[in-house]
Amino acid sequence: MKKFNFLLLLSLALFTLQSCKKTLEVNGEWKDVTIVYGLLDQTEPVHYVKVTKAFLGPGNALQFATIPDSSNYFHPLQVTMDEYIGSQFLRTIVLHDTLIQNKDSGVFYFPVQKVYMTHARLGADTTYHLVIKDTVTHKVIEGYATLIGDFDVEKPNSWARASFQSGKNSEVKWMSAKGGKRYQLTIRIRYAESTIGVPNSTVIKSLDWIALSDIMSISEKGGQNMDYFIPGESFYMFMGSHIQVNPAVTRALRDCDYLFTVGSEDLSTYMDVSQPSLTIIQEKPAFSDIINGIGLFTARVVHSVDTMRFSDFTLNEIKTNQYTKNLGF
Repeated sequence: MKKFNFLLLLSLALFTLQSCKKTLEVNGEWKDVTIVYGLLDQTEPVHYVKVTKAFLGPGNALQFATIPDSSNYFHPLQVTMDEYIGSQFLRTIVLHDTLIQNKDSGVFYFPVQKVYMTHARLGADTTYHLVIKDTVTHKVIEGYATLIGDFDVEKPNSWARASFQSGKNSEVKWMSAKGGKRYQLTIRIRYAESTIGVPNSTVIKSLDWIALSDIMSISEKGGQNMDYFIPGESFYMFMGSHIQVNPAVTRALRDCDYLFTVGSEDLSTYMDVSQPSLTIIQEKPAFSDIINGIGLFTARVVHSVDTMRFSDFTLNEIKTNQYTKNLGF
């Protein structure tokens, strides 16, 4: 009985203390948290690293996100990458700040964004040590990324023809890359479109078809045979759903590129934890590989088989297939 009375008095005391406090501070003390995103690809001529900070304030966070001052550091940052092959140091690459003008719309401010960039040529199987030094607080933020190695594509090859036939599969075969974990195949399809009766009206258009995605290798060691098949019917279904019927034009298939995009294991993990939850458990673990900050600094690479002509069979079937017969090919 005494224990019950004690708990009752304690509960009443807590209630009294809480009721005396008229406001509830949901925001804790602000802390400088640096956010870093960089995705290195040796096939690209320019490399970018985005460095921002977390923000905190009363009111609607979505409104704060649209204000550049909320996210940007306006005092100087020193951003460098030390380049290594194994344990051998090669050089230090200095990244300079610049403004990009074409960021897509979204929650955060756009289209202008501040990033750090370099035109330095990067190498496969090479490790880059990112170092960000805050010149005011002297805080140091770090990240490591080892670039993905080269790999061979057996099918298709550059002299083959892209062939899609209903009821049959098109084979794609490659060797996994060292440092690569997640694979995606995008087929970039080009076709000509002309307005009937209008001379010199031909334009070349393109469509990007994600034919294979979320393909995982067993490990990052490389050398694994990756052999997959694309149903021929899916090519015509994609074309039929992405091109509108227009009786005023004629169209003709031209050629296509096979673009193999390979992501590191860190990138693959980040993509997995960033996907929306499909269960009643909505809270998902955060993933970061940044030291003394949060974010992602890792690698991907794009390997392409360019300018493949379409087979005669594909050129004929696109005229008669149920999904494409009314598109004017």
